[in-house]
Amino acid sequence: RRIVPKGIIPVYSICSTARKLSSNIGNDTSDAAAAVQAAPDITIQTALNDAVKALERKLVPEPEESALHLLSHSLDLSWENGHRELREILRLPSTSNSILANQLMSEEQSNTFQSLLGRRIHLEPLQYIIGQWDFHDLVGLKIKEPMLCPRPETEELVEFVLEEVSELIRNRGSTNERIRILDVGCGTGAIGLAIANRYRDEVQVLALDVLPEAVELSNDNAKRFLANHVGENKGHKLNTIYKAILCSADDYTNTEEGEVYKMGFDIVVSNPPYIPTKDMT
Repeated sequence: RRIVPKGIIPVYSICSTARKLSSNIGNDTSDAAAAVQAAPDITIQTALNDAVKALERKLVPEPEESALHLLSHSLDLSWENGHRELREILRLPSTSNSILANQLMSEEQSNTFQSLLGRRIHLEPLQYIIGQWDFHDLVGLKIKEPMLCPRPETEELVEFVLEEVSELIRNRGSTNERIRILDVGCGTGAIGLAIANRYRDEVQVLALDVLPEAVELSNDNAKRFLANHVGENKGHKLNTIYKAILCSADDYTNTEEGEVYKMGFDIVVSNPPYIPTKDMT
């Protein structure tokens, strides 16, 4: 079964667009340097407010979100709640007695924040700067170049596939055989892992990519999100649920490193970054 979701355009990156836009900005990062002075007297609230203004002046998309995440990263706050705690500071008056708002930044924290702001002002994707992002139910998916950044629209594709998986589970009868899914061009592993994470006991995802970095990153993310579901007490290995291998779709066979995979897949999903016009007819 091949899934071609209606109304979903298979574009999976803001990164290349960001790089094109950045060429029009130039090399002036003076706003970033001025936004956060490496001094012992700057508070977190002042640094945050100044950073938002600097990003707004440079017309950086979503300046508040960028400043919140970059400052949270610079302060080494928790991934789950750091930016939320800082968001509350944005709404506070300068006379607030909030402990976090009035906390002084160290010179190291200020220098780190300066550096990250400079990268963001040049429109480097926030996901690359921070090195992780939330996707679907995956909190803190690891992301790095040259893999493309998962887009919110890609979550719609995941939801479409999850509906298909749910239907297959209802119609498969008494068999306990896992539903087999092929993810072509896995990148960070976002799509396949989101599916495997939802139906850990029901599916087996085999992911393909032609980039060694993508295969390594996908498998690392799999360990991060699925490892606690496998082991001796669970009765199966991680690759029972998810495995990424270095291979193109054209070259794929059912044997890899001595393991035999059946060729039949219930679902094939792919969300490639770009499809040339000549290949769309």
